[in-house]
Amino acid sequence: MYTLHYTIQNDQCDYTGRLRDENIFVYFSRIATVDGSLSGFYKESMKGKYGYVVSKQSLILTEPIYEDDEITLTTEIGHYSNVIFPRFYYIEKEGRRIGECRSIWTLIDLKRRRITSPKRAGLTLPDNPDLVKEEPETLFTQDDRQLVSTYTVPYSDIDTNRHLNNTHYLRIASNLIPVEAYENHFMDSISINYKKEILAHQTIELYLTHINDTYIIEGDVEGENCFIVKIHMKEYTK
Repeated sequence: MYTLHYTIQNDQCDYTGRLRDENIFVYFSRIATVDGSLSGFYKESMKGKYGYVVSKQSLILTEPIYEDDEITLTTEIGHYSNVIFPRFYYIEKEGRRIGECRSIWTLIDLKRRRITSPKRAGLTLPDNPDLVKEEPETLFTQDDRQLVSTYTVPYSDIDTNRHLNNTHYLRIASNLIPVEAYENHFMDSISINYKKEILAHQTIELYLTHINDTYIIEGDVEGENCFIVKIHMKEYTK
């Protein structure tokens, strides 16, 4: 297990003083990158040739995170196969666990844009851990969804894998939730299914389904569903 400590800064927060949820996934990516290098799941010779991409993530939070909060993030790899790599993250604040995230990753050949094996990437992986936990939530398209907006992917949203960075999906989705919903509520449950990569300059059609305190945002490109984000908002007073 690998651990990092963060003190939440003002520029990472929204107007309520709470940490913007997309930044949690940024932190997860950072510790996963370091842990991957230390544990033998990534090496420098892979740079520009092979990379890990996430297919599903589910995050549960028991309380929001605020500016100046000090949090501890921990990650570990679950029992993996030749093409599926589970990774788990934990969030602690003031000595208590307030969050847990489950995710599934795959390794791809960046030139062929196809799933590949660790052996082809030149990796000799460590012994498989015994850790097996529940998988991230699987989401499905909604029958009553409504087209509410479009979004064209700019240069600044593209990562080293040359597609829309996984942390930006939540930013795009959360912008479709009314500002008023954030006044006394926070995202206590977030699930993201990444179904097809999205490239620079592609235009995403964004669909919204709103059921009580749950928002389901879907993104289609040229008629094909590329992602689904499910967000539940919980009332909370500091």
